[in-house]
Amino acid sequence: MRDFGHEVTLLSPDKGKCPEGVKHISCAVETSHGIIGKLRWLKSIYDGFKLVDADIYHAHYAAELTAWMAWVLRKKPLIVSCLGGDVLFEEQGTLGPVGRWITKQVLKSCNHVTVVSNYLGDAVAGFGVPHEKIQRVIWGVNHEIFFPLETGKNVSKLWDIPQDYQVILSPRMLKSFYNQIMMLDALSEVIKQRPNTILVLATYNQDESYRAEVEAHIKKLSLDKHVRFAPPMNQREMMLAYNRADLILSLPPSDGIPVSVMEAMACGTPVIMTDLERFKEFFTHKETGWFTKLDTKSVTESIQALLDDPKLYKALKMNGAALIKEKADLHSQSRLIEESSYRLLDRNS
Repeated sequence: MRDFGHEVTLLSPDKGKCPEGVKHISCAVETSHGIIGKLRWLKSIYDGFKLVDADIYHAHYAAELTAWMAWVLRKKPLIVSCLGGDVLFEEQGTLGPVGRWITKQVLKSCNHVTVVSNYLGDAVAGFGVPHEKIQRVIWGVNHEIFFPLETGKNVSKLWDIPQDYQVILSPRMLKSFYNQIMMLDALSEVIKQRPNTILVLATYNQDESYRAEVEAHIKKLSLDKHVRFAPPMNQREMMLAYNRADLILSLPPSDGIPVSVMEAMACGTPVIMTDLERFKEFFTHKETGWFTKLDTKSVTESIQALLDDPKLYKALKMNGAALIKEKADLHSQSRLIEESSYRLLDRNS
């Protein structure tokens, strides 16, 4: 939106670097634990909203404090973008009864809702949101940042891995929901045929107790030399990571259309993902991605099938990158939001 010539303010309860040319209002507090901490956090978000007078308000995730505060303060016109876990309550066990109720109220009262898949659109409509208010916007990938490098696997000596080793990368959060322990079990089978294979686990927003379980499982399977933990990475570092990897694993039991999967494909790296019916409106098995059941045997066979078939591997690289370029370009998808914003402004003028 900044690149389209609009004045943009980011109001966020998280700390972090903000793009140049975007005003950043941080609502972060030292601690949000306990009743006092949560009240301070809410007060900080409330104060942040008081500093903003916008033509359009856009909540990029429905089940989040700033989205809820926008509803409480009756900020209009309001666009809410749903990404997956924010509305798949039953599948992902997100939120308690109060949080679910507030999220539904936000979606029913806002002016426009975007969803990354038709499956999510049906879920939102099930809350009582009119279909005519729902629009599919995949968001997708910034191709100026995520792209295949001509140097291929020689891009970087990431994670202290020899250049001739094959790398499998799990870019999702290190939480039990994403099944990293299943990946380790599959890895222990893969290295019997391919001993020069290493699994890299991203640690962004990791669950410390689950990290301890993962480390214990690595020791149990004697995989110490075959696993690396990658520290949190910025977008440039993620692009290098995707290019260095030979395969990507994304194995949650429930999902929207994950951005990390699209970023990896944009970099020309094949993705093995959970066999979810909703993915089939966008990805095609053995053409643009590889679907697997969530069990060790299936994941192992999926990895071996792709690494053993250079022709299929190359097809997934090319077709996946082409799909993301055509269907999930961030700038063209963002234009859809811009157009919707103009229509909302016309209606409210």
